[in-house]
Amino acid sequence: MQSFTSFLACLVFFASISRTGPQPLDANTVPAYPTQTQTQICRLDLSNELFGGLNHACGTTLDRSRCCPVLAAWLFAAHSRTALEVSAGPPPPSGDLPMMPDDSQKCVDSLQDSLRNRSIRIPQPNATCDAILCFCGIRLHQITSLSCPNAFNVTAFRNVSGTHNATPTAVVRNLEKNCRNASYAGCTKCLDALQKIKGYKKESESERAKKMFNRDCQLMALTWLLGRNKTAYIPTVSAVLRAVMYSAHPHESKCSPDQENMPLAVDSLQFETSQGSSSPLRLFWIMLVIILNCF
Repeated sequence: MQSFTSFLACLVFFASISRTGPQPLDANTVPAYPTQTQTQICRLDLSNELFGGLNHACGTTLDRSRCCPVLAAWLFAAHSRTALEVSAGPPPPSGDLPMMPDDSQKCVDSLQDSLRNRSIRIPQPNATCDAILCFCGIRLHQITSLSCPNAFNVTAFRNVSGTHNATPTAVVRNLEKNCRNASYAGCTKCLDALQKIKGYKKESESERAKKMFNRDCQLMALTWLLGRNKTAYIPTVSAVLRAVMYSAHPHESKCSPDQENMPLAVDSLQFETSQGSSSPLRLFWIMLVIILNCF
């Protein structure tokens, strides 16, 4: 009778483990503050990979060429679902300049709150300059604030909720096959494909304005790519972002050599994978010991 009671106790214990185990964080929507209205909420899909990657790349020293590309890539990935959503409201006139991004500050506040809750701290250059907006210069756009007819179709059929996702054109879809390798050769191939994406521009615009419009549309294309499969594309996108946004030669986009380029998000993903894979194994041995003790 005593052994049967012990067996029942073990079953109850295992059932409690299955109910109270950690839940996946692959699709968390994190509001900047709980009391904000819907228009003030930043929706970021935060994951364990993101927190592990940012902590590994940015948690000790604030290196512009190492931390900033990884930080930008993970933020674009987390923001991709919202960035590519087209609401039921009327689109801006095609001739207007792109609107200033309205997601950046509230999403920075949201991410920083989530990092603090996990005891992850990204260093700041000084008291008046934050790491994301000021030091790394990361801006989060929505597709409706840009004009990228070469890259996305925003006039597709809307669903019952009145919203739909912008549809990528062939030149954007081409990134899927050209951005799978984070080596120097792979980064260069991805960068070449990315530079075929152009933004809307008037003939009267300056060269500086044309480059700005092109880059905004190219970053949105990378955002779409990360939304397709962030784990597969984060290493290459990080390398490309280093070339586009954080190059030592700002007037030319050129991928870094392999010995400089590889330890970016690759290390972050390997770090996160090794952390996650050890937990199930440890739980297995604990459960095995408990089962043996029950009998």
